[in-house]
Amino acid sequence: MTNTARVTDRRKNVRYPLAVEAEISFPDDVLKAAIFDLSSSGAKVRLRKSLLKSVVLNIMPFGSFEGEIVWSDDEFIGIKFDEDHKAVINLILESEAEDAP
Repeated sequence: MTNTARVTDRRKNVRYPLAVEAEISFPDDVLKAAIFDLSSSGAKVRLRKSLLKSVVLNIMPFGSFEGEIVWSDDEFIGIKFDEDHKAVINLILESEAEDAP
């Protein structure tokens, strides 16, 4: 079993591929980001700057999502939300589907 398979098996919530612009908020800074996948318990976010552990992901106009960075590599970070946001994630996905050509 590969590392990827083990990580996938541990996930409790379905991840949805997405391409949504967002912002990451810190106590002293706000950085532009792009969301690549999203679930009710976390997100895979592309960012070009090293980060602290606790963050707030702002997805306008849907709100702010507090969480912590649980992994990072050269190009992406993974955020685990502090709360489950299933209802809001469904709204984001519906909104993106309506905007798709």
